[in-house]
Amino acid sequence: MTKKELNLPGIILSAFGVLTLALIVSFVYMSLNGPSYTSEYTQKINEGIIQNPIQEFALMFAEDSNEIPEGANVIHVQTEEGEKLIVVQSDLEDFSISDIEKEIVNYGAIVLKLYNLHSVPFTNINPKVQVNIDDTVYSLEIIKGDIFIKDGEIKNPDIILRTTHEEIFKMIEVNEYVSESVSSGKTSIEIVANKFVLFSKGYLSLYNKFV
Repeated sequence: MTKKELNLPGIILSAFGVLTLALIVSFVYMSLNGPSYTSEYTQKINEGIIQNPIQEFALMFAEDSNEIPEGANVIHVQTEEGEKLIVVQSDLEDFSISDIEKEIVNYGAIVLKLYNLHSVPFTNINPKVQVNIDDTVYSLEIIKGDIFIKDGEIKNPDIILRTTHEEIFKMIEVNEYVSESVSSGKTSIEIVANKFVLFSKGYLSLYNKFV
């Protein structure tokens, strides 16, 4: 058999087709089966490395200043119903009021298991979530299981979660409350990115948690 009879173009096309199929299968598999950090976070919670901020800082809601214990710190929250107060009854130590707010958002993100979102396979395009809690806005970026939080809006978020401090507290105290909060409309999810991006970053598992 001569080299001409080998039909090299056909062989190259066949090899390219097999490679393309392999990449597609790998992409879908990695999108559906990203790394899970659940056991790692569960261990940190059990060991006290990650603490529930409601318990850690002895947080409580107060309708007016008359309910605030002497010496307690207060987080003023603007809501559609007017100003509400979150009372910090424990010693702040090295924490600021802003730090405590971020701790609440971070623990809420852990309850929702946002840490299991992942970058688009074969890229460094990370999940980005914007969280609006009453009149306060936070931006979350998830990088290899770590949740990074910043104040303010984020450019091109995948989704925007809108909720209230009361709902966040309930989600933290009772994990199963998440789906109820969404179904009742007290927490809403605005889809910003297209379905392909959401699928490739693992948002399907997050959606299943809400329904």
